[in-house]
Amino acid sequence: MNKKIFSYMWYTSLFAAVLCIGPLITCAGDSVNKIKLGGLNALLESNKGKVVIIDLWATWCPPCRKEIPGFINLYNKYKANGLEIIGIAFDENGLEVVPPFIKKMGINYPVYLDGGDIAEAHGLQAYPTTIIYGKDGKVANKHIGYVSEKDFDDEISVLLKK
Repeated sequence: MNKKIFSYMWYTSLFAAVLCIGPLITCAGDSVNKIKLGGLNALLESNKGKVVIIDLWATWCPPCRKEIPGFINLYNKYKANGLEIIGIAFDENGLEVVPPFIKKMGINYPVYLDGGDIAEAHGLQAYPTTIIYGKDGKVANKHIGYVSEKDFDDEISVLLKK
């Protein structure tokens, strides 16, 4: 799929939450879609040239909930400078709990529900797990467990300068 079309479709799905891209991203309600590994890889490809944070989390996870306000702040601070954050929730009853959680927390970046193949592909061992990609599209770092906003800020600011 051509990059312009995919980018348009992705932003349309983000804001309207009604567009689904075949087997890669499937409808999961009015505000959150499920994403499979292929869809995530397509998002990463379309965001080359940016620093991308993939946050693997769950609503029931205290360290995950503790990190989210920091991601909100970092997204506000660096989005215009080339930061993209993508949250992927791993709640079993995600359709019911994730949309109100997003609203309650004021999450300002795209959040998807795991489509079933992301955890294994990324060697998920614990929540939260955060994977940071550099502008070249390659993994720059992987964190397992809670990381402070300041530590993420330090890491992101360096990657954005490269």
